[in-house]
Formats: sequence, structure tokens, C-alpha cells
Amino acid sequence: MPKRSEFYPVGFAFVICAVASLLLASVSQGLKPMQELNMGLDLKKNILRSVKLTPPVPPHASPREVTQIYTDAIQLAVIDDQGNIVPGKKPDDIKGRQGLYPLFIYQKGGIVQGYCFPIEGKGLWSMLYGYMSIEPDGKTVRGITFYKEGETPGLGGEIEALWFQKNFEGKKIWDDVRQQTVPLAVAKGKVQDRMPKEKWPYYVDGISGATLTGKGVSALLESWIRTYEPFFMKLHRN
Repeated sequence: MPKRSEFYPVGFAFVICAVASLLLASVSQGLKPMQELNMGLDLKKNILRSVKLTPPVPPHASPREVTQIYTDAIQLAVIDDQGNIVPGKKPDDIKGRQGLYPLFIYQKGGIVQGYCFPIEGKGLWSMLYGYMSIEPDGKTVRGITFYKEGETPGLGGEIEALWFQKNFEGKKIWDDVRQQTVPLAVAKGKVQDRMPKEKWPYYVDGISGATLTGKGVSALLESWIRTYEPFFMKLHRN
């Protein structure tokens, strides 16, 4: 095309965009296996953090080391909506299947140390994703992580902060007196300032300026604790 043609700039821009798009698509496809590997490793690390792995994963552990630690510590299982472990099923087998839920069992020396399950739900601006683990008694929170969210930085985004997640450790999801599940909730402010003492075990301190994110966390915790309640009930009976 002659450079003096009025169509030359349009044609030149089209060629440049087409080449750039092709290059970007090629790079994206080439990096996809690495991205999936990194995502899988991040999920494994979050599960191990949630169950309070002891000793914790070394900060500079290689992908192979993380995978080996995870394989040694976590037993993969699936439960149905009656709380029964489904023989022969693993979490990757149940994507999109109703009535089946993943369960990650933390064992050390052949002894169960905790049970972990995924949690997700709507925050203020985004979906929130994490993992929660319960002690073998089926009553006490062992740990929690939030690894993906799009909330306001410095406000709702604080759900990923260590101080907020540590609030959950040792909290209760079961009332021994009434013999019933009591899902955890996020208080609006400090628990000791907002709640009567008998309710302290079932609430965690809220994040200042992030009331709606806190409500989202409370709602998703109630939903998922109710989902896994039949399994916890079986633990109580054993």
C-alpha cells in the first residue's frame, strides 16, 4: 500500500494490532501450564496454613517440597450431604456435582489433627475465597485463610491480614449446653464491646470501616458451616 494513501495508517495499525494480539495469545497459552501450577501450589499452601501445619511450610520451599509436604500431611476425601465420607472419591472428581463436598484431612503420625474445607461467598465488592479448618472435636476452629478477594484495600481487604485470620483460632461453632451448631460471625467492632460474654466464643472482632465485608464473611461462614454440619455431628457422636 503506498505510504501516501489515506488508508495506509489504518492498514498499518491493523497489522500491528493483529501481530501484537497473536504474540499475546501465544505467550498466554505458553504460560498457562505454569499459571495452573502456581495456582495449585497457592491452594495447597492455603490449606496447610488453615490447618496450622506444624512445623509450617518453610518460606523458601520449592514447588516440589510444598507438594511433598502437602501429600504427606493431607488426606483427600469427599463427603455427601449426610456427612458420610464417599469411598473412592477425591475433590477433583466432584466439580459441579451437587450434594458432594471436598474435605481435606490433616494427619500427623497417623492421628487426625483437623478437618479443612473451602469457603466462598459474596463480600461488598467481590467474591471471597478461602479455607477453614476445624479441630477433631468438630466444635472448635483450628484456622482460616482468605486467599482471594477484591475488597477495598486497607478496609475489607484486611480479611487477608494475619491479625484478622488469627481471631478465628479457638473460636467455637458448637454450643455444648444447647447441643447445636452456632455459626461464627464477625462483630461490628470489638467483640468484648459489642457482645455479652456468653457469646464471645462465637464472634470475632470486626474490621473498622468494613461492616459490609464483615457481613459477607458472616454469611458465607454460616452457609458453609451449615453445609458441613452433618459431618461435624458425626464427629460429636464418636
